[in-house]
Amino acid sequence: MILSPEQMQEIYRIQAGMFDKFRAVPTEGKIVDYLGKPFIVYPGVFWPHEDSKALVQNYKINPGEEVLDVCTGSGVIAIYSAWKGARKVVALDINPEAVRTARENVHRYGLDNVVEVRESDVFSALKPGEQFDVITMNSPFTDHAEVKKDYVEKTIWDQDLHVHRTFFQGLDKVLKQNGRVYLSQANFGAVNEMKVLAEQAGYSVQEIGRNVVDDIRTFYAFELRKNSDNCITFVPGGDLF
Repeated sequence: MILSPEQMQEIYRIQAGMFDKFRAVPTEGKIVDYLGKPFIVYPGVFWPHEDSKALVQNYKINPGEEVLDVCTGSGVIAIYSAWKGARKVVALDINPEAVRTARENVHRYGLDNVVEVRESDVFSALKPGEQFDVITMNSPFTDHAEVKKDYVEKTIWDQDLHVHRTFFQGLDKVLKQNGRVYLSQANFGAVNEMKVLAEQAGYSVQEIGRNVVDDIRTFYAFELRKNSDNCITFVPGGDLF
C-alpha cells in the first residue's frame, strides 16, 4: 500500500502530536499502559506504543538465550525478552533519558540481574566480542530531511537512515552464528530500504505479524536470518508496499 501525499501529511500531523506529548511528560515521569502492564516514561522518551505490539506478541525467545535490544526506548522489548526466558538482555539507546527510563522499568519489575541498559549509538557501547542469539530493534521508521531538534524527533525520524545503515553494517559482528533478528517497521516507513539493506547484508526477511491501527497506519514485525545464498525471502502479501 502506497500512501498518498495527503495521507503522509496526516502521518506527519500524528507524529507532531506525539512529539508534543513526549515533551509534555512531567519531570517525575508518567505511567502508561502497554499490553496490560504499567511502564514509566520520562520527558523526551518514546512511549510504549502500537508500533512494537506486532513484534512483542509474535517474536520468540528460547529459554537461556542472550538478547540485544537496540533503540530500547522505555525498555519494553528488553523486559518482554526477559519474561520470555532470556538469560541475559543488553538494552541500548542513544537518548540518556531513555536509558534512565529503561533502567527504572527494569528495576520496577525486578529484572536488574537479567537486563543491563547502556547508552549507545546503535552498537557503539558493546564490548569487543559480545555476541547475541537474538537481536531486536524498534527503530525510528522514517527518513526525514529536516534536522532533528532533539531526541524526541530522533525517536521517530531516522535522518539519512543512519540507524538502519549502522545496524546492518555491524550486524554480523554482534549476532551469533544461526542467530536471528526481529525488527519493527511501518507502512509509512523505510520498509523497502530495510529490505534492500538486509539483502545486501545477506539476510532473509519474513513478516511474522502486523498491527493495523487505522486506515493509514499499519505496523509490521519481521524476522531476519542469515541467508547463505544472499537471497531475500519477500514478505507475504504483495500488496504491502
